[in-house]
Amino acid sequence: MSNRSISVLLAAGIVIAVTHLLATRLVASEEANSEKEVRQAVEKSLPYIEEKGLYWIEKKKCVSCHRVSFMTWSLSSAARRGFDVDLEKVNEWIDWSIHKGIPNPDGEKTVATKNADGLSQQLIARAEYPADETRDEVWSNYVDLILNMQRDDGLWKPAGQLPGQKRKLAETTDVSAVWHTVALTRELASESDSARQETLKSALDVAAKKLSIRKEAVSTEWYVAKLLLALESGDDAATETATKDLLSLQKPDGSWGWLKSDPGDALATGMSLYALVKSADVNSQREAAVQLAARFLIENQRDDGSWAVKGTKEKKKGKVEETAVYWGTTWAAIALLETLPVVE
Repeated sequence: MSNRSISVLLAAGIVIAVTHLLATRLVASEEANSEKEVRQAVEKSLPYIEEKGLYWIEKKKCVSCHRVSFMTWSLSSAARRGFDVDLEKVNEWIDWSIHKGIPNPDGEKTVATKNADGLSQQLIARAEYPADETRDEVWSNYVDLILNMQRDDGLWKPAGQLPGQKRKLAETTDVSAVWHTVALTRELASESDSARQETLKSALDVAAKKLSIRKEAVSTEWYVAKLLLALESGDDAATETATKDLLSLQKPDGSWGWLKSDPGDALATGMSLYALVKSADVNSQREAAVQLAARFLIENQRDDGSWAVKGTKEKKKGKVEETAVYWGTTWAAIALLETLPVVE
């Protein structure tokens, strides 16, 4: 080989090496910028989440199905990922919601006796809450209340305004039941008392038989909850199927609609992104879907830190509605936070 040929090959090798180095740095820069954008979106959302959630406590004095537990969940999650959050206040709000949820010693009924959905949301959210062993008995009481509200058919009555959503009541009831089974399955995994384990297993078995009847739904929430249940149950086959089902509903812009036929919004996209990030099924399709979903949320956030979401209730007739905005904003923040590393 001539000296000229060797020189050409060396030059080509240098070009390839430099190109690879530049490409590697570019990718690293893009990843860093991506995390920066995610953090900026979350940071922007937190004042809105706190302000509107606190209003519900101070003015409405109501835990609600989609308000206070989602505030404490998102703020607690943000604190675990290095955001400046006043955890003393968050703990006060958690304790306030607990006080609203547990029946008083004198027998006075509280919102929890009619709102199993709110209890299950708290149980799911508590994985992000600041550690506090003094609340262990509370969570155990929550489990008992949920079990006591389970109907003979294995399902639960949807609470509050949930029955008015723009899907058939049967689907709302099934979706609500899946969320309960997600919460109870998680509690079963940490339960050490054998008698309570059997009680939980029995309740979950009855619910599973009833839920197995439904093969499809009109709302994205059904597919999200089914994926989270498969993950909590450790069922790899069910997780793979549920992941594929949810991915098949993603729109070209990276979003999901609350109804499968709806335009994409932050509510459905947030909960879908959260479920996919939680999934251990790491593959190129899932990773691309996660990136697209996060990009949709980042690009569609409003100046006040919220996301515009149309009401999920039939009577709202497709108008952007404050409760849906709050629910969607907290889900968007929770999902974006799930993509960030825990720093505590």
